[in-house]
Amino acid sequence: MATTPFTLAALATSAVPGLVVTGTRTHTMDGEGEFTAAVLSTESGEVIVRVPTSPAAEVKQSAELLSIAALAEGARARLPFAVPSTLGMTRAGDTRAVVSTFLDGVPALLEQIEADSDLLGRVVDAIAAVHALPSGLARSGGLPVRDAAEVRGGAVRLVQRAADTGMLPSTVRARWNDVLDASRVWSFEPTVVHGALAPELLLTEGSELTGVLGWHELSLGDPAADLHWLLLADPEVFDSTIARYTALRGVAGQQELAIRARFYHELEIAKWLLHGFESHDQSVVDDAVTMLDRLVDRLGLLGAPLPKPRVLSEQEVERMLDETPVVEYDARSETAEFESLDEDREFYSDRDFAGDEPTEQAGTRESAGDSDSSGKAGDVDESREAMDADEAGENGGGSNSGSNKPG
Repeated sequence: MATTPFTLAALATSAVPGLVVTGTRTHTMDGEGEFTAAVLSTESGEVIVRVPTSPAAEVKQSAELLSIAALAEGARARLPFAVPSTLGMTRAGDTRAVVSTFLDGVPALLEQIEADSDLLGRVVDAIAAVHALPSGLARSGGLPVRDAAEVRGGAVRLVQRAADTGMLPSTVRARWNDVLDASRVWSFEPTVVHGALAPELLLTEGSELTGVLGWHELSLGDPAADLHWLLLADPEVFDSTIARYTALRGVAGQQELAIRARFYHELEIAKWLLHGFESHDQSVVDDAVTMLDRLVDRLGLLGAPLPKPRVLSEQEVERMLDETPVVEYDARSETAEFESLDEDREFYSDRDFAGDEPTEQAGTRESAGDSDSSGKAGDVDESREAMDADEAGENGGGSNSGSNKPG
């Protein structure tokens, strides 16, 4: 495996034909040992070459390559910060070396991100800009796509896996289940999310945000996933973040967004616990258990994850009733209304009460085909004669009246 800047420089010239390296320096701030990296000075600017140190790091790098490719020029133009570009890659032993553009800037410190700071405003603006990218970017780029139900289902499975270790306190599990069972909390519109934001991935120059790194978890998912890390700062920072973000995005559900962000923040402990179990690292397991114990101690201060509905006092109920407008009662019932309507329909459907037709329509009907009109007129005349004969019989007149009596 490549370990020196000069070896990495050689790999870079192999990955990017025509690349002329004029200087090298070791880059140590890259994934906490996940990559061996060097920054190279070239005739066209600085580039960085990185080689994964483990299969997990290689998988992470593959996901980042896919995400960077999905962020085409149109998407980058809508972001208020720089994003690295992939320049080339080549084999490096059993793995690969990837060459990308190197972004200038100093990684942010959590202490710099204060509630009233310009930097926090830039960070929130950046998050909102990522979330405003079209969802088709993730779909067409082959990135993970998760709707609200899938996000919720993933969280359910994560909590269950943590509980299966036998190390999850019952009070913590009950708290998390309360959030998972609240349907209204999980009613959100998926957006494009960075998915792995942290202070060290934010490159700054004074109070300006110049670049963002770590795009290996770019996907379509829950916007709260990009906000929970700000809970590591002062409480005022998170409150300011939620207020500014919802104003920028023009979205409702501010309370539900904050609940999910806090939930994800606490779930980081569960992820750390599972990492310890899966890697058989007892020190990590012990650390996660300690963090869970501290969470139990803080539950009283944190309060319930979901605000409970407030019970109105007797005075508030009376005042509400006094302010309720009085609706005048109509003595006619709905049944009476419908009966009246039916009577009207029967009245106007009887041709004997329909009224005289307009002269123009009458003339038109008389001028219709002779055979049809004369036939109908004859039928009417015969019917009337028969009715007259029946009436006469009932009154005792006519030749047929006597023959119908018993002898």
